[in-house]
Amino acid sequence: MRENDKLLYKTLKTLLNERLSESEAQSLRDEGFEVKNPTRKTAVMIALYKKASSGDLSAIKELRSIVSEKAEQRTTTSKAVMIVDDIRD
Repeated sequence: MRENDKLLYKTLKTLLNERLSESEAQSLRDEGFEVKNPTRKTAVMIALYKKASSGDLSAIKELRSIVSEKAEQRTTTSKAVMIVDDIRD
């Protein structure tokens, strides 16, 4: 990754991980969303979900992409198990 891309990635990651203000979090709760640790990333995901539920095809594809990435990460981060047969006769 180029230096500028790394800086952009790091900056966006920092911005998305910031906590929402209480009024912003309350507005999400008022809309019926249960948020325990509301961050800007949470708000972006909810906005994307709203667009997808209204029929926006690009939002639907993006959500599917995010969900499949998460499922892929879960399967690739599992640890290998080694079975050792150490029972002696």
